[in-house]
Amino acid sequence: MPNYRFAVTLCVLLLLTLVLHESVSAQSETPKVEVGAQISGLAGGRIGDRGSVGGGGRVTINLTNALALEGELNYFPSTGFDNVRMFQGQFGVKSGWRFKRFGVFGKVRPGFIDTKRDFQPSCNFQLICPPNQVCAPIFPPFCSSFTIADTGFSLDVGGVAELYPSKRLVVRLDVGDTIANRQSPPVFISQSSFSRTTPPVLISSGFFALPGGNVTTHNLQMRAGVGFRF
Repeated sequence: MPNYRFAVTLCVLLLLTLVLHESVSAQSETPKVEVGAQISGLAGGRIGDRGSVGGGGRVTINLTNALALEGELNYFPSTGFDNVRMFQGQFGVKSGWRFKRFGVFGKVRPGFIDTKRDFQPSCNFQLICPPNQVCAPIFPPFCSSFTIADTGFSLDVGGVAELYPSKRLVVRLDVGDTIANRQSPPVFISQSSFSRTTPPVLISSGFFALPGGNVTTHNLQMRAGVGFRF
């Protein structure tokens, strides 16, 4: 897809930046390991999701001044009526320019998003009312909620700005596009049951679900956090 070709091209450009930078720079004095915590906001996609706010942690290994390997995990608790929870993991490279007090980087990080969504079926039931007879109540069968879980590929492409108040402290802001392959919500179809009397009388009505298909969504994601460097 064009979006993935763009991500691969950006990754190649970032690696070329590293080669050019390293040809004229000295050995990095940047602390090698960063451990941080962050809050994150993930905008809703075109499959009807609401925006979510969560948080998580990050580990970065600085290979040089220009290049780092990093990974992060985020959890987004439920924010909607259908109790959607998401768990996200992204792992990849960050490359750019680092100065004494700040740094500017690009990032390409593949990963996954695990989504769990709860549904409570709507079950409406009526009475049997045969002609010229007393209506008899029909007790509904057990109608339980169910959970749909889906784990899909995701790609985090964007930029990073960092501030270095001290040698051991980093304040970080990420802005990017999280491209996710996810399953759309199920489609609910009405199902009714009728008595065999003449004319037929509606006994009960309910819904059953057809699973949704796989879709690719683009989601604005922002992160703000603080880390410690060792």
